[in-house]
Amino acid sequence: MRRALIALTLLLGACGGDAAEALPADEAREQLLDRNWIDVWPESKDEQLHVYRFVPSMGGGVFQDRTVFEGRFELFQFEATGDEIRFHFPGPEERETRAYRIEPVDGPAPFTHRLVIEDDPRGPGTYYGWNERQTASPFLQ
Repeated sequence: MRRALIALTLLLGACGGDAAEALPADEAREQLLDRNWIDVWPESKDEQLHVYRFVPSMGGGVFQDRTVFEGRFELFQFEATGDEIRFHFPGPEERETRAYRIEPVDGPAPFTHRLVIEDDPRGPGTYYGWNERQTASPFLQ
């Protein structure tokens, strides 16, 4: 059931159905930072997922294409306004600027926010975040 709810939420997000109103620019930038953004909540240790984390205090961010226990990662530098992310991927020396928005969502649990990156340079473009201080990470279960 939980997997079906997540799939339905992802489908609605991709189709634009019942989209919540995007957060104001300054709040969106604040919510973007220092949290995991995942495309699916893994139901098993072998389920594939994509993760972004934007951490200015560490000098950049990381994109991961992974399962719970293993995968591929790519470090990047970024600048974010309230509606645009300027990515610099130093490995392949790529620079990309993409529009983004963050919308509040009411689940499925534990999700509280949806990040949509237009024409995402690395992953599926729709990710979900939660209040990490209140909900355990799926990577530690």
